[in-house]
Amino acid sequence: MCGGVLGKTVFRIADYIVRRGFIAIQQWTVGQIIKQVFGRTENRAANIRDYDPRMDFFLGLDEFVQEKHYWWRRKAFSLATQAGAQAYDLSKPVNQGGAGAADLVEIEELFVVNGAPCANWPLPVHPALASREIVAGLYGNSAVQSEMSRDRYFLSLGTFQQLNLTMAPDQVFTLAGTYWAVPMVTNVASQSSIPLVPPNLHFGLVYMFERRVYELLYGQDDPRFAMADKRYEDFKVTASKSVQFSSQQSIAFATRRPAIQSSGDRGWGWPWRRC
Repeated sequence: MCGGVLGKTVFRIADYIVRRGFIAIQQWTVGQIIKQVFGRTENRAANIRDYDPRMDFFLGLDEFVQEKHYWWRRKAFSLATQAGAQAYDLSKPVNQGGAGAADLVEIEELFVVNGAPCANWPLPVHPALASREIVAGLYGNSAVQSEMSRDRYFLSLGTFQQLNLTMAPDQVFTLAGTYWAVPMVTNVASQSSIPLVPPNLHFGLVYMFERRVYELLYGQDDPRFAMADKRYEDFKVTASKSVQFSSQQSIAFATRRPAIQSSGDRGWGWPWRRC
C-alpha cells in the first residue's frame, strides 16, 4: 500500500523516541505559552491597547520557522497531473487533484515517477537523504523517470500551494518530490494547537514569545530583551539539531543502487521501501 511502510516507520520511531525520553509527552497549547509568558512579564503587555497576543505569537512562530531549513520542516508529496492543465492546488487532497500539502511554501525538488500518487502523504522525510534518494526509496529506483528542471514549474505569488507548470502536459503522469513546510495558520483566534513544531521544541517557543513581549514593552536596548534574545538564539541552535539522527547515536546511512538502505547501531534503521 502506498506509503504504508513509511507511515508505520514514522509512528514506530516517534513512539521509540517518546519511550526513551527524547520527546516530552506534553504538547503545549498556544494559550498555555501566552499565559506563561504574561506571568513571567508581570502581565504588562495585557494593558497595551489594541495589542493582540495571539497574533503576535503566530507572527513570531512564522518568523522562527522560516529562519532556517529545519529538518522537521521537510516533507514528501506527490500528485497526478491532468492532460491540458497547468495549475494545481496542492492544498487539496490527492483524490481531488492536489497533494494534501496545505503547509507547503517551498518545493525542494520535483520528479516524474512511474507510479500512482500517495493518498496518505505528505509525510516527514529522512533529513540525511537527498530528494532523489527519498523518492527512489519510496517508488523504487527504476520508477524515477526524470527530474523537473526549475524552469518547468513555479509557485504562484500569494498562493504558495498553487503549482504552475510552464507547459501543459499532454497526458496524465505522477509528480513526486520534497518541500519545506510552514505553519499556515488561517484563524489565529481559534487555533489552539501549535502546528508543525515538534513537541520537544515547544519549550523554546516561550523564549520566542517572551523576546517579542520584552521588545514591545522596553525596546531592544533593554537588558531584559537582551536576555530573552540570547535564550531565543540558543534555542534556534537546539531546534536545528536532530536528536534521533545525531552523531552521538552513530547512525550510518548508505545509498546503494538499486535499493536505498539505512542502518543504525540501535537497531531501528529506516526501512525505505517502495510506495
